[in-house]
Amino acid sequence: MEFKVIDSKENKKYKLFKSLYLKKNRDKYELFLLEGKKLLLEAINENLNIQNIICTEKFVENFNLKKEYLDKVIILSENLFKNLTELANSEGVITIVNYIKESEISSNNIICLENVSDPGNFGTIVRTANAFGIRDVLTINCVDKYNSKVLRATMGALFRTNIVDCEINRIKELQKDGYRLISTTLSENSKILEDFKFDGKNIVVMGNEANGVSAEMLRISNAHLKIDMDNSMESLNVSIAAAIIMYKIYKN
Repeated sequence: MEFKVIDSKENKKYKLFKSLYLKKNRDKYELFLLEGKKLLLEAINENLNIQNIICTEKFVENFNLKKEYLDKVIILSENLFKNLTELANSEGVITIVNYIKESEISSNNIICLENVSDPGNFGTIVRTANAFGIRDVLTINCVDKYNSKVLRATMGALFRTNIVDCEINRIKELQKDGYRLISTTLSENSKILEDFKFDGKNIVVMGNEANGVSAEMLRISNAHLKIDMDNSMESLNVSIAAAIIMYKIYKN
């Protein structure tokens, strides 16, 4: 199959693809970008709604793409692709995908991220949640889940995790539905993770990297939780702390 090569920055399709690096444009078109072969394969395996597969001639010649996806292929010249990609050593493929529809909350144990702004931490938490069977992740005022660094950090786990953007009122509604709200904080009155039982339905809140869980969230919480550690360390990275807690939930 022959493909027309786009080599101009003035091309309308190229301009659209380039614009998707900005959240406002992702939200406008409800599209996001996936960089690399692994995330393309993950998108195919998870039956995501793929709009376009943007690649170089070299990539399409060396990659065995299924016939049903060939009509979605758009070829860019090497120079134009270098202008599009964020990566210094790109594999030569970027996939354009429709936003993933949020589902109803269905898990007994939920992780809630509040004001987590670092994309690496956010993505690592989502990946770890997927590894330990956490289906639902709530986010309040966090980095965009379709941020390219988040997507790379999740390694495809985002496609298997129900990530729901919400406000604190949604948390209050879930409390009324029987969820116990557990906020992580290093206060003296916090319960130690080792002795904590995750019975029934729970929402565990992980806070901002610098400031922790908000005062309002702490106020409405049913319990406070902390990880016992050596006093020489003030705190743990939020993704590490979340991983320890999720492992405890998994083993519980």
